[in-house]
Amino acid sequence: MATRRPARREKTPRAPRSPSPTSSRRRSPEQAREAILEAAEPLLRERGPDGVGLQAVARAAGVSHALVTHYFGTYEALVGEVFQRRARLLADGFWRGMLESREPPDTGQWLELFSPILQDEGNVRLMAWALLTGRGEHLSLGQGLRRVMDVLEAQVDRVATVQGQPPPSREALEMTLLVGLCAAQGYTLARHLLLPGLGRTEDAQADTRFRAVLSALLDAALGLEPPRGR
Repeated sequence: MATRRPARREKTPRAPRSPSPTSSRRRSPEQAREAILEAAEPLLRERGPDGVGLQAVARAAGVSHALVTHYFGTYEALVGEVFQRRARLLADGFWRGMLESREPPDTGQWLELFSPILQDEGNVRLMAWALLTGRGEHLSLGQGLRRVMDVLEAQVDRVATVQGQPPPSREALEMTLLVGLCAAQGYTLARHLLLPGLGRTEDAQADTRFRAVLSALLDAALGLEPPRGR
């Protein structure tokens, strides 16, 4: 009697694997570093650098802890590079604003150009953290401030000439810039307490009024006439 062979089971074809994002588009080392820095910055701004670590950054970036360590070594080095990246982006935005301005900006317009730096709470908190913890070297301010001073000196000289005023000295400009930077940063850090304490509402109108008063003080310090209508 012939033995009946069992019916062969037809294999169900497997669905093709969908390529993972990393396999379909492999990042270059530069792209991977940039993605990690981009993921780290919001964490630092929200929690402060002392409230974050390499593991949290790796999770936010969707990469392994080992990869973050490979590219940056230590958390301190990663924080330093986040600061330097943020400084470059802010400087690029500032210089774009300068190039788009056809006329020499007055003091109020200078404050407007600086407002993304000086009135963004995340930026100011990170800067305060760096200064208060002795990590000011992360800010890399020297070269950027000197560039700002060179442009500021040329622009203020043009404004003074138009107004028939003697141009202020470099030292006067440096001190005026210092006062403006410190006042604007202090306002950003403390306005949540100071404005309500004075019975004022914390809003865009208060910010605009603060910049107008500060501009008038800086104009007076430089011996310049404020623009009409201010």
